Amino acid sequence: MRQLLISIFLSMALLAINYVNAQPNLVLSKPGVPRHIYYHLGDRISYQDKSTGYKHSGIIYIMTDSTIELDHAPRININNIRVIYRKRPFLMQAAGSGIVVLGVYFPVSVLNRVFNKEYPIVNNDILIVEGSMLAVSGISWLFLTRHYRIGYPWKLQILDFGHPVYN
Repeated sequence: MRQLLISIFLSMALLAINYVNAQPNLVLSKPGVPRHIYYHLGDRISYQDKSTGYKHSGIIYIMTDSTIELDHAPRININNIRVIYRKRPFLMQAAGSGIVVLGVYFPVSVLNRVFNKEYPIVNNDILIVEGSMLAVSGISWLFLTRHYRIGYPWKLQILDFGHPVYN
């Protein structure tokens, strides 16, 4: 009985392997660095085309062994991509927090001083906090997007371990 169960589970595992479909990955790598950036079908990507110089942005819709196609952009060979643009999440949070402080902290502080009848209404402490957060937010917006220039040292390739996709 035990051997029958083991054989059933093994046969189910072997049959399940046939149904697993490995999807291609777009890999942005720098030789000598262990960290790579992977893009899968459905990921958002922004790039600049070598031939036209236009910046295209969208969700990866189709990926073959040498081309990618975004949802609203023409199909492009990966050799024709000049620059990959990627947003930095930490700096996005820093820029967003500056906007929140600008829209929330300042009016609440002023209203609090008005209701408590404290003068001057705009205190130096409010200006220091507001100015520092505005400076951090502005600097974060300057460095928000990282540019990966394809060529030396960055390399762009598609890894596909599954069956070929024909479109």
